[in-house]
Amino acid sequence: MDEFIKKWKKDSKYRTKIKLLVYTLFIISVSVYAISINSNFQGDNNNQNNEISDIKEDTNQTSKKNILDIPDNYKEIIKIKIDNDEFEYIVTKNNNKENIVKYKKDEISNYIYENNKYYKLIDDNYFVTSSDEVYDIINYNYINLLTINEYLKKATNDNQQYVIYLKDIILGIDSDEYFIIIINNNKINIDYTPLMKYFNKNINQCIVEILIEKE
Repeated sequence: MDEFIKKWKKDSKYRTKIKLLVYTLFIISVSVYAISINSNFQGDNNNQNNEISDIKEDTNQTSKKNILDIPDNYKEIIKIKIDNDEFEYIVTKNNNKENIVKYKKDEISNYIYENNKYYKLIDDNYFVTSSDEVYDIINYNYINLLTINEYLKKATNDNQQYVIYLKDIILGIDSDEYFIIIINNNKINIDYTPLMKYFNKNINQCIVEILIEKE
């Protein structure tokens, strides 16, 4: 150590060599550290990318296709039975226009759905009305084919009988009650009784039958 100090003080070339050596070691250390960090960063990115790929793959595997094949143009006959009362809708869809006939007890009403608006036929003229007036028998979602497809995605399939638990479609409930959808070719039968009774205890039965005919 004493000898190192003496040379350091007296020999300028020696000092220069020592400084160069120290500087070289510093550069090497910084380079190794940078390479190490970059390697870890790339490894983390690769792992993250793999995890994202796994998530996408899992999502693709768990996503379900629509059970009902809904044509662009069709006619549907919707029969609704609530306890002892029976109702019927006949809906003819042609592109973006729908002609709707509602049979409610002894009354027959005609409607048109066009440009996102409902119109009711009164004295040979169509007057704007609301969806609540058209579908006053049962909530439209329960007979809407798009909504039924969403129910079917959440269902357990048992030989064309689709079991849908209320807890899977109603937020915040923990019930083992369920309703059943049966599909037979172009006919859909739905026993909505458990779902209806959840909202209205006075309903004893609610059955919906939908027959779809391509136009």
